[in-house]
Amino acid sequence: MSGKKYALLPMDEDEVGPAKVVEKKKEKRRHGEKSSSSRREKHRDRSRERSPKRELEHRSKTIRRREANDADFDDRWGDEEYVSEEEPEFQESAPKRVKTSHSDDDLDDEERERRKDQAEKEAFAKRLRDKDADKTKKIVEDRSSTKDGNILAQRRALAEDAAARSAALPDLRERSRQEYLKKREAERLALLRKQVAEETEELRSGARLSEKEKAEFAKNREVLRIAEERLRIDDHLDGYAMPEDYITEKGKIDRKKKEDAMYKRYVEKDEYGQEKFVTEHEEWEREQASKAKAQIQSTERFDQGEYDYVLDEEQGIKWVMDSRLPGEGKGLSKEERFLAAQLDAAEKKALSMEETRKSLPIYAYRDELLAALEQFQILVIVGETGSGKTTQLPQYLHEAGYTKGGLKVGCTQPRRVAAMSVAARVADEMGVKLGNEVGYAIRFEDNTSDKTVLKYMTDGMLLREFMTEPDLGGYSAIIIDEAHERGVNTDILLALLKDLARERPELKVLISSATMNAKGFSDYFDGANIFNIPGRRYPVDIHYTPQPEANYLAAAITTIFQIHTSQPKGDILVFLTGQDEIDSAEQNITEIARKLGSRVPELVICPAFTH
Repeated sequence: MSGKKYALLPMDEDEVGPAKVVEKKKEKRRHGEKSSSSRREKHRDRSRERSPKRELEHRSKTIRRREANDADFDDRWGDEEYVSEEEPEFQESAPKRVKTSHSDDDLDDEERERRKDQAEKEAFAKRLRDKDADKTKKIVEDRSSTKDGNILAQRRALAEDAAARSAALPDLRERSRQEYLKKREAERLALLRKQVAEETEELRSGARLSEKEKAEFAKNREVLRIAEERLRIDDHLDGYAMPEDYITEKGKIDRKKKEDAMYKRYVEKDEYGQEKFVTEHEEWEREQASKAKAQIQSTERFDQGEYDYVLDEEQGIKWVMDSRLPGEGKGLSKEERFLAAQLDAAEKKALSMEETRKSLPIYAYRDELLAALEQFQILVIVGETGSGKTTQLPQYLHEAGYTKGGLKVGCTQPRRVAAMSVAARVADEMGVKLGNEVGYAIRFEDNTSDKTVLKYMTDGMLLREFMTEPDLGGYSAIIIDEAHERGVNTDILLALLKDLARERPELKVLISSATMNAKGFSDYFDGANIFNIPGRRYPVDIHYTPQPEANYLAAAITTIFQIHTSQPKGDILVFLTGQDEIDSAEQNITEIARKLGSRVPELVICPAFTH
């Protein structure tokens, strides 16, 4: 703030007086206002054009004076404000409660640079805040799904509009309440299940309860039943439904919906909308049981003397015996064999499971087989059907210690039904539950566990294990059963096992075949040893027709009724080429048995398929 100095000047008589002083002061004030306003405008224009340094130099050399004529300069009466160049400037502190403003004219270079830097810094910070605010407002929507994009747009609209938020608040509260009630319902239902289980255990324990407590227990069970039925309610549509369109409104492809449409499998559901967990084996057994019950419960046709059934022997199939393969009871007549069969049946009923195992032909060669397996890595085992190869060989290896250290013995079967039935039989013989120590693995079903040491599987399942574990490190021995059937999977397995046997000398490979033509298997495995198991449990008679039959299916059906009407009670096994022939034979046999009625013994038909 510049300093002020006051001086007394001589005045004329006509200028002396209050009126002149007042008039001069008014004129000075008017003129001062005009000049000060003009100076401000000029100063602003010059400050925009000049640099701060030049402006400071120009300001130091300028002396503000009252504008007046030279004639009346000496006749002035009043004070004049001027700035002297000789006198130094000093700053006078502003009085308290007075707001002072400093112009750029009073600042030095450093202060001006500091203020300039501060202004630029604040402007830069403001630009950053505006940029971040723009990014925050632009929410990236999910273009793959218009539903998600609409939800995000609604949320953004609610965040920006206070009236919309207040209008949507009751709906949001209701939704929150519903979510809370869902969670509470699940918690209360879990507590109710636990309480009902404890009450059921208390009832079974035989504790003395009052009638009120029993009624309360019954009420809790009923409430639990109603709640679980309510949970099973589902608004599902039975049957096939077209998948959702995976092309969005903008013409782009929703990858997730496309993959669901391409790879999602149809899931069969029950009446409650829940997925059915039924294996192929269970479904097949259920279908066969329903057919058998329908045949047994069907009303038989009673003969009322209207017709006489004639079995013409000339219409029967003629058979000529070709050869006889003797069994344990060779040299006996037909009656003696029949009596021996009855005695055997009565004795077998009294035999235990262990004695049944010992009665198999392979049991006599158990020690020799294990000794040969210790000596040779690969064995080709030849034995007749029913000698016990499939059920007993894995058990012998387990008893000999081949399953120690977490290793397994694998046995392959060409058919799924065979793998399941043999695994169930071996589990019964070992006295364990199916799926624990003994299990099976087929397509879409794996009934094994960490405890499994004997695993029956189809050829395809072992091929899958080769893909995941090429060295089969979890197996100590592999048995290829029914190798004489020579399927594609069996041939690939034999080739892979041949290479694997060279890499793992400790791995034992057993090739089981029911035919005597085992020389080919032995040559393929570089001259592997052949182990023959002679003997069979039952005698077999082989018959041939004198000439070929024109319709072998009709001839097979005729032969079935010949055996059924002429031979004692037993079972008849017929092999056909496909499912169509099996279904056709079942239908024809059912119709013929229904027409014969009570004249022939009851005939139960059980079709079985190998797939």
